[in-house]
Parts: sequence; structure tokens; C-alpha cells
Amino acid sequence: MRKLFYSKLICISVMFFFIFTVVLAQSGLKMEDPLYQQGKILGRNFNVIYQYFSEEENGKMVFNRGYLYEKVYSDKNKYISEYELLKKGLVKEYGKPILDKQEWKDDGYKGMKALWGHAVSKGKLTFLSTWKTENLDIELSLYGKDYRIYLEIHTKTKE
Repeated sequence: MRKLFYSKLICISVMFFFIFTVVLAQSGLKMEDPLYQQGKILGRNFNVIYQYFSEEENGKMVFNRGYLYEKVYSDKNKYISEYELLKKGLVKEYGKPILDKQEWKDDGYKGMKALWGHAVSKGKLTFLSTWKTENLDIELSLYGKDYRIYLEIHTKTKE
């Protein structure tokens, strides 16, 4: 019984894949369209976006991943703490970042560290760190817009 079930499941999966590729070809969508799933980095939950590009960069195929931190804090300064923890983990793995900056669009909160998280949520303060290796580019960013904070990691792998 179980063997028959798996055979039918495989047959259905093959048929679905065939139908999916036909519909995909007719719809104009590309295999480069992103795929989404859940993942963890340093014990923190992230929404993961995978995107594969058939383009070549210096003779290598390019594969992009984006990780969007999903935890919500009422204390907006906790996002800055999370950014620093993630940066520390990336430094441990990849060394000192080639770019590591805070960018202020308005200095009004600069002298009040207790309000930096609020400044991030308003888009007044952003954090950015980047690393590059031979086959991997990494960007860690913390920014905000309309009182919402985004903590993201973007990677680009060249194979």
C-alpha cells in the first residue's frame, strides 16, 4: 500500500512539474523569480528569499539570497543590538568588513543614543556593513521607513 502511495505521489509530482513548466513558459515568468522560505542565522529567525540569475558575472553564474529579520520589538533600540550581534558573527566568519558605516540624514537624534532606534524607524539613521570574498558578497543593513525597521542580510554568490 505504501509503495503504491509513493508511486502515485511521484507520478503526481512529475505531472505537476511538467504542467508547471508549461504554464511558466506560457506566462512569461522566469525561473529567476524568487523562492521564499524560513531560515535561521546565528539562532535568529529570518524570512529567506532565494533568487537565481542566469546572468554571468566575470564568467560565473550569480545566485542571490536575501534574509529579512522577522522579529518585531517595541523597543526599537533592540534592532541595533541585533544588527551588532549579526555583524559580530559575520566579522568572526569573514573578517573586518570592507565598508562599515552609520549614515545620518538628520543629526537631531545623534546625541541621544537612547533614541537611535526611533531615528532608524523614521529613516534618519541607517547602518551598513559589507564583506567581499572571491565568490561571495555580503551586505548587512539596518534601515527604516514610515516607522518600520528592516534588518536584512543580502548575499550574492558567484559560481
